[in-house]
Amino acid sequence: MNTLAFSALVPTTEAFDSMVHICCIFATVVGAITGATASSRVRMDLIGIVVCGTIVALGGGTLRDVLLSGVMTQDGTPLRVYWTTPGEVQYIWQAVITSVIIFYVTRFRALPVGTIRVADAFSMAFFTILGMNKAYCLGLPGVVCCIMGVCTGVAGGAMRDIITGNVPYIFRPKEVYASASLGGCVAYLVFADLLDLHRFWAFALGIVVTFTIRMVSVYHNWTLPSYQPLFDTVRNTDDHVTPQGQDCNADNASWPSKKEL
Repeated sequence: MNTLAFSALVPTTEAFDSMVHICCIFATVVGAITGATASSRVRMDLIGIVVCGTIVALGGGTLRDVLLSGVMTQDGTPLRVYWTTPGEVQYIWQAVITSVIIFYVTRFRALPVGTIRVADAFSMAFFTILGMNKAYCLGLPGVVCCIMGVCTGVAGGAMRDIITGNVPYIFRPKEVYASASLGGCVAYLVFADLLDLHRFWAFALGIVVTFTIRMVSVYHNWTLPSYQPLFDTVRNTDDHVTPQGQDCNADNASWPSKKEL
């Protein structure tokens, strides 16, 4: 299907705005699930789980809007943190209710191993493109849009891992995480600007690209180059050595420090 065919299959502005709203609800709920699940596995109480789930669900968008504070919206008003506006305060309740549900669910049934990693990939993909789309609609330069998209996508997960005492995915060696987020942002720009597709297609395909890069990299163990001293004469063969019984790729596992040679 060529570009013209794609451009012909576009929703109305109202339909596109509704889709963005639904995606934001989905990302908020899934983000809260990852935060509440991770905090339940370190035995936090109800308040701790609700706080962690809410921070994960709202953290990325909050960071984005703080960085963009002072930017004028289309109606000429300064941009505010999105969940502080009357029309979007609902996201707080969605995060809180989801976290409470996870608190009680995990008391009776442990969620499968891999829940956090898969849910986090969904959350990161949706939040990345939501942040990218918001910056793009404000008419900001492409590089700024990409930065806002990556910040929105990865900040919540980083806060979750820090709160639960783990090394954030974005800082773990050999994890394709922020790179997947950046890949989705670049894909959005390519579809929207270079291929001149409607924002609907740029939005949808950007999510698919982000999620696909993240999950394929996990499945195939794709890695990025890690730091290696230029004159290091001893090759560290213990990159993947873990404490007995601990799996670094399991949910909520702290990444171990490398052995001293």
